[in-house]
Order: sequence, then C-alpha cells, then structure tokens
Amino acid sequence: MKPSSLSLYFLQKLILSSRSGALVRRITILSFIAISLSIMAFFVVLFVMNGMNLNIKNRIMALEPHLVTTNLEIDDSIVQATAPDQVFVPYQTFDLILRTIDGQFRGSQAIGYGTEGLKIWSERLKNLKTRNLQSQFYENELTDLRLDENEVALGVDLARSLGILEGDEVTLIPPETLLLSSLETPLFQKVTVRRILSTDLYDLDSKLILFNSEKTLASFAKTLSRKRGFHIWFSQVSDADSIKEALQKKSIVAETWQEKNSDLFFALLMEKTMIGVFLGLAGLIASSSILTVLALLMSQKKRDIAIIKTLGLSQQKTLWLFTQMGLWISGGALALGSVLGLGISFYLQLYPVHVLPNIYYDSSIPALVDFGFGFGVISIALVLAFLGSYIPARSTLKIEPAILLRQKN
Repeated sequence: MKPSSLSLYFLQKLILSSRSGALVRRITILSFIAISLSIMAFFVVLFVMNGMNLNIKNRIMALEPHLVTTNLEIDDSIVQATAPDQVFVPYQTFDLILRTIDGQFRGSQAIGYGTEGLKIWSERLKNLKTRNLQSQFYENELTDLRLDENEVALGVDLARSLGILEGDEVTLIPPETLLLSSLETPLFQKVTVRRILSTDLYDLDSKLILFNSEKTLASFAKTLSRKRGFHIWFSQVSDADSIKEALQKKSIVAETWQEKNSDLFFALLMEKTMIGVFLGLAGLIASSSILTVLALLMSQKKRDIAIIKTLGLSQQKTLWLFTQMGLWISGGALALGSVLGLGISFYLQLYPVHVLPNIYYDSSIPALVDFGFGFGVISIALVLAFLGSYIPARSTLKIEPAILLRQKN
C-alpha cells in the first residue's frame, strides 16, 4: 500500500470512523470547517478590497489631473516641450466662501478652465459615467458642459449641504475679504448655478465650483489664494513621475496624482493590511486546532501506534504517517477554502454585485483577484499546516512498543 493511501486509511479508521473517539472526530470536523471558512473569508475580503481600491483609483485618474503644475507665470512652450502629445489644460483655482440667498455659508474651491478645457473635462466626466452606470447618475452629465459669463457648476454634495438647486443665485467671497475693516468695500461676485455635477469623488463633490476662466471671476485675479498652472493627463499614467522630474529641472513646481492622494492611498493600504492581519490571525487560530486533534489522537491511540510499530513500521515512517494524516485534514480544508474564496472572488470580478443604495459612491461589490498573492498565501499556509502536523506527530517517536504492550491497561 502506498504511503498516501496508508495515511488515508488510518485517517478514516483512527479519526473519522464511528469507532474512533467522538471527541476527536467532532474536533476534526469543526477544525476542517473553521479552516475552510477562514481561508475563504481571507481571500474574499482582501480581493473585494482590491476591487474597491481599483475603482477608487480609476475614478481619481479619470477626472483628477495626473500631473499638476503650479507657477506664477504660465509658459505654454515649456510645458508643451516637456510633455508633448499629452492633454494639458491651463487652470486657475481659488479658495472661496460660497454664500446662498438664505445666508448659509460653506468653504469651497473654485476651479477654472477655458472653454476648451471645460470641454475636455466634461468629456472625461462622461467617460467615467459611461463606465460606471450604477453610480450616482444625472442624465445631464452626459451632455457637454457649457458655462457662460457668471455661471458655475457645483459638486452635488456641496449643493445638497446648502440646499442649492440649478438656477439659484449664489455669492462667492474670497476668505481674506472677511479681514477687511468696515470702511473698505468687500470683494464678492454673484453667479448663477448652471449645473450640479456628480463626479463620485468626495473631494470634488463636497467643495467643487467649476467656472469658465475666460468669462467669470476675473475680478478675483489678485486674491491671495489664486493658483495658476497646467492640469496634465497622460495616456500612460506611469509617465507622470518622469515628466515631473523634467519640469522640476526647469524650476516648475509639479505634483503627481499619487502625491496629491497619498493620504487616501496610505489609509486604504493600512486598512487592507490590518484587516488582512486580523483575518490571518483568525485563520491561524482556527488551524491550530489540528494540534489538538493530533495531540488527542496520540494520547488515546498509543497502543494502536505501538502495534503499528511492532508490525514493522519504522520510527520515521510512523512519524511521516501521522504527519500525513494531519496534512490531509489541514490541506483538504485549505484546498476547499481556497477554491471557494478564489471562485467567489473571480465571480465578483466578472459580475460585480450591485446591492448598495445609490447614496454610496460605489454601489457595487467588486473584486480584483491577484493570483500571485493567492499563491503566496497558499504556500505559507501549507508550510504552517506541515509544521502543525509534524510537531505533534513527533510524540510517536517516544512510544516504546515493548514497554507499552506489556502493560495490561
């Protein structure tokens, strides 16, 4: 009989048989189920988080510029020479206070593009909405964004927080105006809300004021918070770092999309790491029950082990026999949990489940399967399973058949 077949035979007779101890059999079944569920949950949760992180990254890269330059004087020729054949749009931004006709205030950030820049930004928003039809959806977002003189577009969260509707008139005030004395004339401008936009990005939806820089807010040109430069989008996002270095050599301050969102991605990484650690510890605790199974087996079946040795099985073969028995239990549970976890995750990757209401930025439960990560986890789990089976099986080396079989009980 082959060693693997022999270990399966003894597994059935010594552990799973109705004649074996009920305690050992029940602990074995519970251990098998616990290991399978822990491995399945580990893969599903981490791969779902991978999918959610990818969705966040895709939304950020769709609308936010891949590279932002900040310079007091805009020089088209330098940027064009450094980043040829890329989509680059002149912009200007202001930190403003938005005041409604009801007297409500909210801090916001105004971003201004020219007519051509608004067209490019609108096209990227339409592409994002077309790819993500289950997100918060406004039908007019699939039409071109045209803003005339003294017209703006607001982020949906900003508009909701202040109760603003399309067509309402609001007042924009630079923050430094609040420091003026009562004798000085405050700087402000009244504008009409032409559009309310949903970008599925919290930073934009909660504070965005979009305007046509060629027609609106010209009176704010000397405000302290004003910034000018270029928003650049690349066909290959990986080019952002090299272009940034080239621009910095020409004394142009630049910031990549990774740097701008570094806090967000660090938080996502920490969240994923901590959840993975806790799920891994839960799986490790569940798998440690194999030690209990084998320890009970060693204590209850000493005479059977002595008989096996008497029949000619060597010390090393006996050790390997009981190690294999532990591996069959833990390895089988690991295989079942991995198949279920990878299968469910791969299904969610192909067919994301839309179960969340539209108040969330991402109403689906996506997944992104990383087979390299899965292979690494399974490899580590197999090593731990071997150690968990080998260590308690070493107690078979201490069993002396001659002494044990001479005892009556």
